[in-house]
Amino acid sequence: MNLWVDPRSLHSRPTSPVRQHTLRPSGLAPLDALIATPPDPRGVLLYFPGFGTPLGPWEIAKCAHLADATSLTVVVTEIPGMSRFADPIPKAVRKDMLGGRVESWAELNLAYVDAAMRVGDVRHPEYMQVLAYSTGCSLAVSSLPVLAEWGPIEGLNLVEPVAISQRNVASLQAHNLADWGRMGTVLRTNRGHDWVMSARRRQRKEPSVKYSAVDLVAIGQVLSSQGLLRSLDAAELVRCSLVRGARSSLCRRPDYDKLDETLQSRGVPGPTITVQGMGHQLWHSFPILVQLTRAMLGDSRSGDPSLGNSGNTPS
Repeated sequence: MNLWVDPRSLHSRPTSPVRQHTLRPSGLAPLDALIATPPDPRGVLLYFPGFGTPLGPWEIAKCAHLADATSLTVVVTEIPGMSRFADPIPKAVRKDMLGGRVESWAELNLAYVDAAMRVGDVRHPEYMQVLAYSTGCSLAVSSLPVLAEWGPIEGLNLVEPVAISQRNVASLQAHNLADWGRMGTVLRTNRGHDWVMSARRRQRKEPSVKYSAVDLVAIGQVLSSQGLLRSLDAAELVRCSLVRGARSSLCRRPDYDKLDETLQSRGVPGPTITVQGMGHQLWHSFPILVQLTRAMLGDSRSGDPSLGNSGNTPS
């Protein structure tokens, strides 16, 4: 299916309360986490954010919206190696990443997700959705075997997966710069909505996450591989949604189409969505976020089911 940005999709400010926690698991560096809780939660949405995402007002607004729209408790943590505390990725984990392996990084990330659920008194769910954007897609997919032990995963939702293409780090950076050049188009879609623009302004005043040059190279090695495809091959999937911006350079269409075809051949249902006019940074458009939430996860407030196709088909 194709989506075009619709400013009318965005209505009132989300109301689900969002709590911010600083996690300090034994022996691990501190990281921040957010937990958004709707009035009557019916399960859990584990949200894996993208590269360099600070958990400030902008992500708080997203989490509140996701909780409102889905009636799921939303749990998100910073990614190890990219926090406001600037602690590096452990050397052993970084060594694996420099070899293009994501498993130990995902295991480290899961330790924080588990800690967030404990501090937020979020029990292992009987209904769980997994949502990931960009870099978070690699961590989410690698985490699926462990997450499946926590509870049944009803759906995997991948927005702009990157590690589906084999390329070198220089090409990855060139594609990243090309997509950053399209950010202005994405941000303009938020105009006309005061509470959204206020969240953006407040976010710019917040400290951003920090990371070292060596960790950046390690992350680049993970994202330059096809590691996500390998992890996905080994995963049992009930349903999987895919999302790509039509102008994206980081999530290239030929590789995206191959991923879609693989899921189709396995009989995995779920919508395959192309967002027209947007590049990789589409997740920074609040109207698009609202539209994608409905298309991938449905909207409990309106009673609408998911608007996705019955199966994965090329857009």
